Amino acid sequence: MKRILCIPLVWIFLLLHSCNKADVTSIEISQNDVYIEKLKALGFDLSQGFYEDDGGFIVENDIFLSKEDIDYHSNRKLLEVVKLHDLSTYASLNSAKAGGGKKSQYRTTNIVSFIDHSSYTKTISLYLDPSLNSVLGSGLDQAITRYNNLDLALKFIRVQNANVASIRITPADNSTPKKYLMKAGFPQSSGAPYNSILVNTNYYNNNTIRYDIASTLAHEIGHCIGLRHTDYMNRVFSCGAETDVNPNEGSGTDGAVHIPGTPTIPEYNSFMLACTDGVDRPFTQNDILALKTLYPLKAPSFYVALSTIILEDRSSYSSCCDYNDYDVKYEAKFYKDQAGTTPYYPTSPFVLRGALFHNNSFVQQLNINIPTGVQSYDLGTYTNSSVLEWGTTVSQDEYQVIVYPSYDLYLMR
Repeated sequence: MKRILCIPLVWIFLLLHSCNKADVTSIEISQNDVYIEKLKALGFDLSQGFYEDDGGFIVENDIFLSKEDIDYHSNRKLLEVVKLHDLSTYASLNSAKAGGGKKSQYRTTNIVSFIDHSSYTKTISLYLDPSLNSVLGSGLDQAITRYNNLDLALKFIRVQNANVASIRITPADNSTPKKYLMKAGFPQSSGAPYNSILVNTNYYNNNTIRYDIASTLAHEIGHCIGLRHTDYMNRVFSCGAETDVNPNEGSGTDGAVHIPGTPTIPEYNSFMLACTDGVDRPFTQNDILALKTLYPLKAPSFYVALSTIILEDRSSYSSCCDYNDYDVKYEAKFYKDQAGTTPYYPTSPFVLRGALFHNNSFVQQLNINIPTGVQSYDLGTYTNSSVLEWGTTVSQDEYQVIVYPSYDLYLMR
């Protein structure tokens, strides 16, 4: 994004006059020319908001792509590169020639996938570097409250341990000047949210007063969970016009998929507009519609109970030790109700997802094809053994199967 002097920031302040030419940042073709060409081939418009940073590149002023990201997407053969229109004014946005009728709310191709083991939601944990707490702490709490008040399938919490956080909010390396307020990225192909928001402490420190902290943090969190800029196709809407600059950010490698039901033109005051005038922007009704469409809190269609059945127990005991040795079968049973009183027989095949652990360490993901018409399914039989000497485990060879809930499936405890 840009601030009022046209320096790119997370959100660009609304410009009422044109920028000085010296303020428009571009990158020279050098040893990075291969990556620049790859970005162009992937559909990114690099005429503005593009520069080298921290071993990768910033596009759209606040989205970071590492060189590894670019290589990964360049090697994929199924990318759809959308032909860009030269949209230089808001009027041209609405013209048929320029591709008018562009929808307002957009998401990336990848979004956050589900689900936590404990409930029918996905918990997104956020860590705020202690050095930023006095500056951003209250704003982050406000941003989290705004998301959680929507009753989405995503739930946001703050954590104090960076190692367990889904998203880490930390200071950027300001050894060289940064052109953004904050920067983030888009969800990973694994379904995890982007895991980092970097903060430019030249703009967020104890000597500055800002009114857009909560909405800027909510904006960057929005990118991490898959939201594009509301006016990605024509940044002139919120940023003002710049001479000889194509305001279409492009769909690029991450895509720009319209969110059904949202307006047919960009919306004033959306928290996901590319530019801000520096004021706070709580969610608009269409922002809320977009979030609820992406991450609805849905009731499960049926329930699964995971049980363990000991087939043969060869365990023994002595004065010092317990010797556990048994064959155990893991079984899934399906029910219409959470109490487990009414059996459910799937009317179409589905995939039951889970994981196999050995001695509490992850072994592999399980994708088990469940056929039509079965009320229970054998998930496999394993031999578990362990030796406890005076209550302390001295050897272990144990397996565990777990099942993940999904949109249509709730795990009963």
